Amino acid sequence: MSNERHRLVVGVDFGTTYSGLAYIHTTEPDYKNIEVIDSWPGRGNTNHVKVPTEISYSDNGATWGYEIPPEGIRHGFFKLLLDVNAAATKYDNPRLATSNPQSMESSYENIPLPAGKTAAETTTDYLKLLYTHLMKTLGQRFIRTLYNTPIQFVLTTPTIWSHEAQNATCQAAKDAGFTSRAGDTLTMVSEPEAAASYCLKEIYHKRSNSDSPLEPGERVLICDTGGGIVDLITYTIEKVSPRLSLYEAATGSGGKCGSVAVDRGFLNLLESRIGPGFRELPARKTAPQSSLMRSFDTAKKEFGTTTRMDFWRIPVGYVRDDPKNGIEDGELRLTVADMKGLFDPIVKQVISLLGQQVRDSNKLDSSNKVSTIFLVGGFSESTYLYKEVKAWLRRQSYHIRVINPNFSWSTVVRGPVFHGVEGIVHTRKLRQHYGIILLIEFEPGVHDEEDSYMDPFDDIKYTRDNVRWLAGKGDDASDENVISIPCRASFHPDDKREIKLSLMGCKFDNPPLSAKHWKVDTLATVICDVSMMPPSAFQVRQSGNNFQIGATRASFTVDMKVGSADLELDLMYAGKSHGKAMIEY
Repeated sequence: MSNERHRLVVGVDFGTTYSGLAYIHTTEPDYKNIEVIDSWPGRGNTNHVKVPTEISYSDNGATWGYEIPPEGIRHGFFKLLLDVNAAATKYDNPRLATSNPQSMESSYENIPLPAGKTAAETTTDYLKLLYTHLMKTLGQRFIRTLYNTPIQFVLTTPTIWSHEAQNATCQAAKDAGFTSRAGDTLTMVSEPEAAASYCLKEIYHKRSNSDSPLEPGERVLICDTGGGIVDLITYTIEKVSPRLSLYEAATGSGGKCGSVAVDRGFLNLLESRIGPGFRELPARKTAPQSSLMRSFDTAKKEFGTTTRMDFWRIPVGYVRDDPKNGIEDGELRLTVADMKGLFDPIVKQVISLLGQQVRDSNKLDSSNKVSTIFLVGGFSESTYLYKEVKAWLRRQSYHIRVINPNFSWSTVVRGPVFHGVEGIVHTRKLRQHYGIILLIEFEPGVHDEEDSYMDPFDDIKYTRDNVRWLAGKGDDASDENVISIPCRASFHPDDKREIKLSLMGCKFDNPPLSAKHWKVDTLATVICDVSMMPPSAFQVRQSGNNFQIGATRASFTVDMKVGSADLELDLMYAGKSHGKAMIEY
């Protein structure tokens, strides 16, 4: 069989705290054949489905994940710094909030970047190590065929991220080596959509012979609770055969309120109990893979289970005994009340997000309400979270079942693989309004002079301070539902045949018409090279003598497709594509 028909599909789950890899060969495309990589450098013979998203630098180069020595200075959570321009939400946890919203990469508390490195560069370095390990693993698995087998990489990003952050992640992956081989490709998918793709396929397969299978028309909510970010999307099941098909039922939502905030809270609690001595502890004692944090991780998983635990003993090392603060013999006694104090703020934020998403969905279609919530992602392994969500649903008298799959943590790494083989979501909801700066005739006293522009084609003065909104928040987006951007631009004879459009966005319900309004964001600059357009796309105005061209005006459209986690723009004229537009953020 030819390589054009068959390829490897690799899912890349780049997470805040942990990352994962999975793959499938399209000769055996059944989702049950997805292989999750669970062997990592530095892990020895112990397998694990994820590797820590941490990197350490020394004179000998970079180490990552489980390889980082205990005394190594490790850097984590840098993924959160890729979207520093994202608007804060009321669901963000203060433990993950910016200490100074005006500053850039260094604005997140306690997330130091390596000296001389940006968040994007640190991400590239980490992904380069991840890619090297992936290719080594695939080389051992497909010894004879890997060289000639194209790979389709599918990379996950949070739903709530801006297009700029999605693009930064994609570019970092390419700079790290993904797509460096001829024939390899890279696509993006949002994390909850990836989870939905695999989760619903698996659940439907298991429940199809039961009394309550998933039915066409049923509305389900995917809640992806990760380390740093919680993402939610509601889907309606359109059909289950001959293949599963979904469409987005309500605009997705989310916030920076994942399980990392619980860990941060624990370290804050520890500092308050130990006092100044806590700051004297070496960094390796409180690192994510330290014995201290591993013990706390065990306590987190036990909290909320049926096993009766009045307290947990967490080894804190050689610190002075302080029975009043629960410290004796080098251990901290962590009570149930302590654990509730750590979990409740984050659990309440997750439930607030769930409540808003359920209300939004039910408001759109009161006759077809959410029937099922799927809790996936690392934090969904918390029994306490699961129980609190169920208790909240009872209090609200919602008739919604909660499913916490056994495979919840690996769902987001299996999901992009299945998405690459068989995407099941065909229509999504726009998360904001989209528009462009529209040139309208300048009116003295109405428009600012600094926004004025003289068009060389018709010698008319225009203003740039005007947005034409082309698509609304909550509108359907699909391959068929493109956003068509009408374009018209004028050139002098010596001008480069390139047009720059300002792509604008607004996440508020009623978008203002002024580009300078604080609610309006400049999303990107769209660069259109119209030199390949046919002559019929241009109007020509001759100069005073009839032998010279005075000015030229091009008229065409840009068709924009908003994907799961990316933008695609085609230059269109007379129903045909004449190349792609470029995007600068």
